[in-house]
Amino acid sequence: MIGKIKKGKHFAGLTKYILEKEEAQLLCTNLAGETPQDFYRQLTATRQLNPEVKSPVSHISISFAHLEKPDTHQLQQIVKGTLTGMEFDKNLYFAATHSDCEHFHIHIGASRINIDGKCVSDWYDKRRLEKVLRNLESEFNLTPVPYSWKIERAAPNCGQKRRMRREQEEFEKGLRHQQANDSVLEQIQDAIETVIKPSMTITHFLEKLELRGIETQFKVDNDGAIQGISYSIDSIAFQANKLGRNKKACTIKGLLARGMKINLENDSEALALRVINNSENNDKPELNILIEQIKNHPSNLNLSTQAQDNHLRKVPMLKTNGSQRQQYSQNELG
Repeated sequence: MIGKIKKGKHFAGLTKYILEKEEAQLLCTNLAGETPQDFYRQLTATRQLNPEVKSPVSHISISFAHLEKPDTHQLQQIVKGTLTGMEFDKNLYFAATHSDCEHFHIHIGASRINIDGKCVSDWYDKRRLEKVLRNLESEFNLTPVPYSWKIERAAPNCGQKRRMRREQEEFEKGLRHQQANDSVLEQIQDAIETVIKPSMTITHFLEKLELRGIETQFKVDNDGAIQGISYSIDSIAFQANKLGRNKKACTIKGLLARGMKINLENDSEALALRVINNSENNDKPELNILIEQIKNHPSNLNLSTQAQDNHLRKVPMLKTNGSQRQQYSQNELG
C-alpha cells in the first residue's frame, strides 16, 4: 500500500471531494448523519476544542496494488489500524473508497483535534504512516511495498501507466506497429544511469545526456545562485527531485554525491547556456554576465568540487596528544 498524509484548514472541501466523487462509497465513520454537510459540520465543531490549531484537517489516502481489492471488513480493519497507528483513535473521522483510478484506494478525512482537545502531532507523520502500512500489509497478506527511503527510482504515475498499457494492448491487437515505449520518467532515469560515471565533469554529463535526447535546464536566481535542475524529453520535463532517490538522486547535490565533479571555472558556461537556452534574450553579453554570476556567487562555491579540494589542501591538520595539540604548517602539509 502507498499512503499519503496532508494537513489542511477547511473540512468542507475535503468532505465534498471524498464523498461526492463518482463511485465513492462510504466505508466507515464515527460521525452521525449521512451527508457531507452532516460530516463537515461535526468535524468543523472540533475547532472549538482547540482554537490555536491552524490546520485541523487531516487527509490520509491509501492506494492498493494493481487489481488488489480487500473485502469490506478488511478495509475497515485497515482504516482502524491506520488511525490507531497514527494516534487518531480518539478523533472524529470518516473513510470512503474510490475506484476512479487504476489503483483502488481509500480516503480518510479526520480532525487532528481529538475529543480531549489535544492535537495529533504531525512530527515525521509521513514516515510513521509508511511504518504503519508496512505492518498492515503483513497482517492482511497484501502486496508489500518497500520503504521510500530504500527506493532509488521514481515510478510512473497512473496516467503514464494507463498510456503504456493502452499502447501495449493496441500493439497486441495489431493496431500499433511497435510495443509501448517506457514512460518519459523511466527513459530519463535510464539515460542518467547509463551516462553517469564517477569523477565525470558536469559539462561532460550534460553533453552525454543531450546525445541521448535528454535536455537539461538549470534554474538560477537573479544573482546567479544555482537553485536546481530539470530534465526533459520532447518538452515533457521533470524536476530533479521527481526522479531518482537516495543513492540514485538526480538533484545537483545527488549528482555530486554520486561522484560528479563541478569546477565553476570550467563548467559555468555549460550551466549558463542551459539557463537561457529557452530564452529569446540569449545574446553573448548576457551570457557572459550570467557566466560570471554563476562562477562567483558565494552559494555556488559549496557545489564546486574544485573549491572543496582546494580548501582541503589549505586547511591545517590538527594532531592531538593528550591535552597537547600541534598545528602543522602549510609547508609540512605539502
